[in-house]
Amino acid sequence: MRPPSNETTTPTITETETESAKGLKATVDVAVGGGSFKIDSSDDALHSNNSVTITGGEFTIASGDDGVHGDKAVQTKGGKINITKSYEGIESKVISIADGEIDVTASDDGINVGCGNDGSGMDFQSTETQDNLLSISGGSVTVNAAGDGLDSNGSIQMTAGTVLVNGPTNNGNGSLDYDQSFEMTGGFLIAAGSAGMLQATSEQSTQNAIVMTYPDTQAAGTLLHVEDSDGNTVATFAPEKDYQAVFISSPILEKDKDYTLYSGGTSTGKEANGLYRDGDYKDGTKVVEFTISDSVTWLNESGVTTGSSGGPGGGGMRGGGQRPDRGQAPPNGEMPDGSQTPPTTEQSQ
Repeated sequence: MRPPSNETTTPTITETETESAKGLKATVDVAVGGGSFKIDSSDDALHSNNSVTITGGEFTIASGDDGVHGDKAVQTKGGKINITKSYEGIESKVISIADGEIDVTASDDGINVGCGNDGSGMDFQSTETQDNLLSISGGSVTVNAAGDGLDSNGSIQMTAGTVLVNGPTNNGNGSLDYDQSFEMTGGFLIAAGSAGMLQATSEQSTQNAIVMTYPDTQAAGTLLHVEDSDGNTVATFAPEKDYQAVFISSPILEKDKDYTLYSGGTSTGKEANGLYRDGDYKDGTKVVEFTISDSVTWLNESGVTTGSSGGPGGGGMRGGGQRPDRGQAPPNGEMPDGSQTPPTTEQSQ
């Protein structure tokens, strides 16, 4: 009988390399503070199984999936990010935009807050959404999305910055989409798109907003202009795509103050991403006069009205952005002062 051997057996480990279609990726964290990057990938261009933090650098991204994806968090604190092609532009459980210049083009959602691993937006319909958050506290963001523009399967908070959304033309998605709340206390936001899944900011927002729903679709590039009774401009914007509804929130929209919304016309202001700054606006057609009556004032061509009924969409049921019952028009059909139906042929001078 052979005696027991004193030799030990070492297990053999075989390493297998697998190809990845992602661009810049990490299993833990991706942190970029500078440099110039041009990424063309069939999967996520920037991907982390944990978090992505960008404090500087310039990115030009074309992706077959997400432009920037972090399973747990994406933070931007500077830099320039130009996503020219993507399925979803930026996607994570928590997205924080504090600074930087971001331009997103997406065939689905522009900026999407979900709650898990990368699944091209399909695995994010979880009921555990209380921690899902899109926070915007600075920087400039421009979105062109065929799906939802800003989409949070949770909440949205905005305290500063400039956001321009060219949303969907189909009524199955919305320029703004959230499940829980959208609290806006500062910054400037315009979101133009279809009217079928329309949402606005929540009642707890301290910054006023208006939502205009047009009777007919407005052609891409048609200027919309809002000014106060003294002729001071609130916003002049030319959406990139056809639109039937527009949401505008600005620090200079004041409660109980009168405003007028115009369509068409021209502006001599300096244009960037469809937004005109300074300059003069003229030759527009007056659409409606109105008075800011609440944190969100809902409008149609006849004046102040009730809010959108909302409904299910790409991010689930629409949440707290609908106008409450107490905001319905008076039963006698009369509009409050400052909201009378104006002549549609009067021109802005």
